[in-house]
Amino acid sequence: VSSCSEADSKGDEPVEEVVITGSPSWSNGIGTLINKKCAHCHTVPSNELTPNNSPTDLDLRTFEGGNGVRAANSLDSWIALGILSQDIGNIRRMPLDYSTPLTEREIGYLQTWQQLGLPE
Repeated sequence: VSSCSEADSKGDEPVEEVVITGSPSWSNGIGTLINKKCAHCHTVPSNELTPNNSPTDLDLRTFEGGNGVRAANSLDSWIALGILSQDIGNIRRMPLDYSTPLTEREIGYLQTWQQLGLPE
């Protein structure tokens, strides 16, 4: 199985950090961050980069889902439970170990976004 790192890895170059100025919202940086760091694997239909055990009904390329597909606006409980900072049961923290990592600042943006109610 290919890894997510093939989607946005720059080889030996440092990982590009998404910087958000102001209150994080989907339209103010979170959409860019999620599309850059998460949506390569979390897409419907899945692609060659999607790990085998990824949810088949989660597409993070958009804010709102439909037709049985969840989107970024469904991440509230997962972020609140700690999917970005700790293992949850048998689900490893995101992004997976082999993907381009989120920086601590990017994790903070996502946590703040969740605390604000996932504003669009």
